[in-house]
Amino acid sequence: MTSRPHRFEHNSPEVSAPQRNVSLVAIRFPGAISVHWFINLRWVAVLGQFVTILAVWKLFQVPLNVEPLLVTVAVTAFSNLILMFWYLGYRRTVIAPAHSRLWHHVLAFVMAVDLILLTCLLYFSGGPTNPFWIFFFVNLCLAGVELKAPVAWCLNFLAVFCFAYLLFDHQSLDVQGLEQLLPAIRKTGQITLVHNGVFCAFITCASVIVSFSTLVTSRLRQRDEVLRLLESQRIRGEKLEALGTLAAGAAHELATPLGTIAVIVGELQHEFKNHDIDPQIREDVTAIRTELDRCRAILNHMSAQAGEGSVETKLNVTGAELLELIIKEVKDRDRVSVTISPEAEKCSMLLEPYVTAQALRGMIKNALEASSRDSQVCVDLASNGKHLQLTVEDQGEGIPEHILSRVGEPFFTTKATGKGMGLGIFLARTVVERLGGTMKVASSPGRGTTVSCQLPCHQN
Repeated sequence: MTSRPHRFEHNSPEVSAPQRNVSLVAIRFPGAISVHWFINLRWVAVLGQFVTILAVWKLFQVPLNVEPLLVTVAVTAFSNLILMFWYLGYRRTVIAPAHSRLWHHVLAFVMAVDLILLTCLLYFSGGPTNPFWIFFFVNLCLAGVELKAPVAWCLNFLAVFCFAYLLFDHQSLDVQGLEQLLPAIRKTGQITLVHNGVFCAFITCASVIVSFSTLVTSRLRQRDEVLRLLESQRIRGEKLEALGTLAAGAAHELATPLGTIAVIVGELQHEFKNHDIDPQIREDVTAIRTELDRCRAILNHMSAQAGEGSVETKLNVTGAELLELIIKEVKDRDRVSVTISPEAEKCSMLLEPYVTAQALRGMIKNALEASSRDSQVCVDLASNGKHLQLTVEDQGEGIPEHILSRVGEPFFTTKATGKGMGLGIFLARTVVERLGGTMKVASSPGRGTTVSCQLPCHQN
C-alpha cells in the first residue's frame, strides 16, 4: 500500500484579509487587546520616565546628566511610534496579527530593546544605586506573560548581563553617601561582598519571576484551550440536537406520502399480473418500488446519521467488511481505486455497520464530485494494530487555507447552490468521533484534498 501525504482542506475562491480603516487617533486594536495594551504601556513608560527625570532634577535638586537621559527617553518614544505605525499597517494584511508568529518575534525584539534602554537610563543615573533598577523585574514579568518560556529566559539572561554591566560601570550621582553603597567595580577595581550579594539577589529574583510567570501563563493557556474545546463540543451538541430534530421531523412528514406511493405501486404490480403490459412499464414500476424501499431505509436511519444515536445494533465488523459496505453503493465505482492492507482486513471494530458505512461513503462521494470525470479517487485502508485508518484522496482543485478551518461545519459547503447541503463531512466526523476516532482534512490548492479517518480497532 502506498503512503500519501495527508493534506486537509476545502474548495472556494481565495479571499483576502479584511481591510479595515484605522484612525491613528483611536489606537485601540480590535481583536488584539494585548497589542493595544503593550503599546499604550510603553507610552505610559515614556511619560513616567520624562516626569521622573524632571522631578528628580528640579524638585529634589539631584544633579543629573539630563541630556543623555532625555535622548534615551526620546529613543523609546520614537521606537514606540515606529512600532505603532508598523502594526497599523501589518494588521491590514493579516486576519489575526496578535496571534501571528511575526508579531511575537517583533514583541520579543521590542522587549529586548526596552531592557537595553532601561540599562542606558540607569547607567547615566547611578546604576544599581538608583532604586529604579527594580523595573528590570517589571519587564521580565511582562516577558513571562506575553512570550514563550524559551524567549522569556533569553530576555532574563539579557537582563542579568545588563545588571552585571551596571555593577561594573556606571555614572555615579553626586549625592552624599550614595557612591559608597555600590561603587562601580571599574572605578575601584574591587568586587566587594555587597556586589556579590546584590548580583546573586538579582539573579534569584529575576529567575523566580520568569519561572513562575511562564508557568502560570502556560497553565492558563492550557485551561483556556480546554474551555474552548468544551465550548466547541457544546456548540456541536446543540447542532446535533437541531439536526436530530430536523431529521425526525423530515422522516415523520415523508413517511405518509411514501407509504401512499408504495400502496399505489403495489396495486399496480398486482393488476399487471392479470394483464399483458409492456415489459418496459413493468420494469419502470419495479424500479419505483426499489427506490421507495431505499427511501424508507434512509428515513429509518436519518436520526442516527444526524448523531442522535443509532437505532441499529452494534456489531463486530472487520476492516474488509466495512470497506465492502462503503464501496457497495458508490456510484461511478470504476473511478475509485481501492487499496487495503492485510492488517486492515483482519482488524475488528464494534460499530453500527449501516450508519458508519453511509457516513464514510459521503467522503468518497465528495471526492468524486470534486474530481474531474477522467480522474481517479484513491481509497486506502491501513492498520497499525490499534487504529484503522481510512484515507480518501481526490484530484480536485483543493481548498484554500483560510476556509480550511470551516470544513466540517454543518451546512457549510463550497459546492454550487443545489449541489449539496454541507452535511457530509459533518456527519462523517460525528460518527467517527462517536466511535472514539478522529478525522483530519488536508488540502493544497491545485493538488486535491485528502480526508483521513482513524478508528480504534483490535486484531482478531
